[in-house]
Amino acid sequence: MAALFALSWIKHPLNAEWGKMYRKLYQEQAEAEADRFLYQFYQNLDAGLGKAIEDQVDLLEAMLLRTKLIELSSKRSAQNKMNELLQFMHDELSTMMIRELLVCADILFREGKSQMSQKLDGLQKKKRPFDELRNCARDLNMLRSMDQLTNSISDHTNSSFYIANLITFDRDIIDIIQLTELRAIALRRSSSDAFPIYNQQLDIWLSEKLGEKRLSGLENIFRKDGFDIRSRARSRSNVKTILQEDRQKLACIIEKINS
Repeated sequence: MAALFALSWIKHPLNAEWGKMYRKLYQEQAEAEADRFLYQFYQNLDAGLGKAIEDQVDLLEAMLLRTKLIELSSKRSAQNKMNELLQFMHDELSTMMIRELLVCADILFREGKSQMSQKLDGLQKKKRPFDELRNCARDLNMLRSMDQLTNSISDHTNSSFYIANLITFDRDIIDIIQLTELRAIALRRSSSDAFPIYNQQLDIWLSEKLGEKRLSGLENIFRKDGFDIRSRARSRSNVKTILQEDRQKLACIIEKINS
């Protein structure tokens, strides 16, 4: 963290000489800057940021959890399971999350395009299945947070912000990025809202996953009326209730499978 602050101070290539110059001339100053930054960060966590992050992770875990419930509790086709998941997102979660839907479809159709879906495929055999689900939800939340960090409104430094590249050695994160690759991101000039546009054309992808007949029955979900209905019904407490109930249901299913 401290070295990041020094990047703008040392105008030299990032090599061994850069490191020597940093440690000799700038390390103490950079660490002081990092301490001030982290102090403010932890103050924000205590003031409610931490709870807001956990609420969002709850939402993502609820979706992954219901996906596994749907998958394990029924022998119906993957298309019917996908239809049930979309209805759940609209009627109960009151949130339509496209990136997460792409990931959950990989689970339901057992396509194995991501390490996350492979990991959750054997969830019932894990020693701590709910910890596994929570960790997967945190991975999903990392990319959602990146979207939310995008800002088209100039702040007091007269700058806009967008993360165009991410360096990671986490295979789960890499797979999610590749599976839900963006073609573009639309920014609203009058607010900080950002709208990801995915490489896969949504209507074609949904038609392939659901079939025309099922998709026609869900058209209202993707129209403005559907968005307005979800917006009015959205509730954090409701998400927590769903999460608790589904954890109990999944625990019963796992116990039955393993008995």
